[in-house]
Amino acid sequence: MEQFSVETVLGLIGLVILVGLAGELVFKRTGVPSVLFLMGLGVVLGPILGLIKAAQVIALAPYFGTLALLIILFDGGLNLQFMKVLKQAPLAVLFSLTVFVSTTVAIAAFYTWALEGPWLHGLLLGSILGGTAAAIVIPVASQLNTLREPVKVLLSLDSAFSEVFVVVIALAFMGMFTGAGEKSGMVGGIVHAFLDALILATVAGALWARLLAWLKGQALSYMLTLAAILVLYYVAELLGGNGAITILLFGLVLANMQYLVRRLSHPIRVLIGYELDQAEFALDAFLKRINEELSFLVRTFFYVLLGLILDLSAMTWVVAAAGAGLFAVTLIVRWIVTEILGHVKGGWTPTERRVVASMLPRGVATAVMAFLPTAAGIPDTERFPIYALTVIALGVVYMTAALPVERRLAGETVGPATRSEPVKT
Repeated sequence: MEQFSVETVLGLIGLVILVGLAGELVFKRTGVPSVLFLMGLGVVLGPILGLIKAAQVIALAPYFGTLALLIILFDGGLNLQFMKVLKQAPLAVLFSLTVFVSTTVAIAAFYTWALEGPWLHGLLLGSILGGTAAAIVIPVASQLNTLREPVKVLLSLDSAFSEVFVVVIALAFMGMFTGAGEKSGMVGGIVHAFLDALILATVAGALWARLLAWLKGQALSYMLTLAAILVLYYVAELLGGNGAITILLFGLVLANMQYLVRRLSHPIRVLIGYELDQAEFALDAFLKRINEELSFLVRTFFYVLLGLILDLSAMTWVVAAAGAGLFAVTLIVRWIVTEILGHVKGGWTPTERRVVASMLPRGVATAVMAFLPTAAGIPDTERFPIYALTVIALGVVYMTAALPVERRLAGETVGPATRSEPVKT
């Protein structure tokens, strides 16, 4: 972008924001998510017109994508009800783990038999493509009137959990190639990541809630919270926990602190310095509103970035067919698991099962992990990025096409859904 003037760059930034806002309005009126418009804008600016080269922005993908994921997960945590999370967490873990494992194995089989690749390479690719994107699923699911609140909570948890599986298990498979990993460490690594995230988020949430109670009404309180999110993510990763899950739980603890404190006995509240009048902050409306707007901003640029890094020159007919086949595998597996678990365990309506099955876009974790095997020197993984971006694009297109159809079939009016409030006592 060095060939552009400052005015041109600022104009492009403004254009991206305007397209994002227009996409939100279109979604509220028609049910077509804004993701498609933003990725399309990225494709036009990058691969088609060549105004921005993928090589110029691809280095930003891990950093900007991770920032977008953290803010969106924090926003998702702020709008989850504690008791509904407890009720839906077991089913969400079961659903997410079943979909992920089934998808990984099915993709490995497709890669081995259809693309004639090694089985271990197939498992690595399957683990990269096995999880959905919290950055896409959470904002879209929160505005769907066709879903009951428990199903929305499950989708949010599923997308967050599955991104953890993508990172942990893909890194474990990569370790097998480099000699740094062991099969026996996978389950332990996942459990360790979740438990560390839970403990760290609970402690940090309690301490930060106390600080926010002191700072109520003070300027820059959100900037302090944003800084806390970034530092907490770093600390979680440094201690071996999962940073993404930690941030989701951190938002959940902050939003539901009043409910949690009321469940403590009075001596414990006195001991830790919490009295009910100090816990009544429940995150004021300003903090929630500014986080929603920042969440919109970062996810808007993230979707455009995905379009920019799509390398159309590598999209031969063979690669396109392979990418379509991989996407078909992810779709079929999710449909089967959704129909079985949604009917047997979840008690979902047919419309809810179809909508849950269609919420399969991949995102930042898949995009970032797809580039790592080649960077680590693992042979025969050069096509993993283009496979991943093809599956990401097809997943977004499929969801974009399926959701409006389901809304019309369900006879629902298209409009913004109300956000969840923390549980009141």
